[in-house]
Amino acid sequence: MKMIFVDAENVGLKELGKLTASIVDKVFVFSKSDSVKLMCEKSLYLFLNDYPSGQNQADFYIIAYLSRVLSALDKRQLGSTHFELYSNDESLISAFEFQCDQLGSACKSIRTREQTVVPILKPQPLKSKLSKPTSTIPNPPKINSSKPHSPEEKMLKALTSPRTLDPSLQKQLNLSQSDFTKVINALRSTQKIKRTEESKKKWVRC
Repeated sequence: MKMIFVDAENVGLKELGKLTASIVDKVFVFSKSDSVKLMCEKSLYLFLNDYPSGQNQADFYIIAYLSRVLSALDKRQLGSTHFELYSNDESLISAFEFQCDQLGSACKSIRTREQTVVPILKPQPLKSKLSKPTSTIPNPPKINSSKPHSPEEKMLKALTSPRTLDPSLQKQLNLSQSDFTKVINALRSTQKIKRTEESKKKWVRC
């Protein structure tokens, strides 16, 4: 069985119309559009709009709803359920896959726009008019050294030894749920943390 999550605010009505799902699949569509609501009623999809208006509010609700669904399934159900996300939002995709990975659930992200890439910006070295160009490779970006107590530094310090990314670690670092998830996603995307070979549920700094 599939559980399909559709970020309709991102992919739009046209892509929703292309969706194919069997009668046993569950489709959750997140949007505040009346047109999307009508399509969901015709296709028997679950239309979800009970979240505040504003930037990234739908993303937060999707992850919260996913967490609720994952926690409601037992191990046998998790093993037989495949999760899919339709979105082009790389931050949402990263958070969605992370939540599924935490419980070992199979998941897949479908991007409806081809070659959707979110570049990771790197600081460029300052060029002086008097200096000559050199072939020296610039130093890799560092975690903000002007803020010794940044969430990223706290997380990296905590992961000097293998740890599970659970609520106890979030409480220890004194981070909100959204900040905790953002830091994890940022460190994963820049490959500063990785899973341990001994346990998929434990992470350690690279």
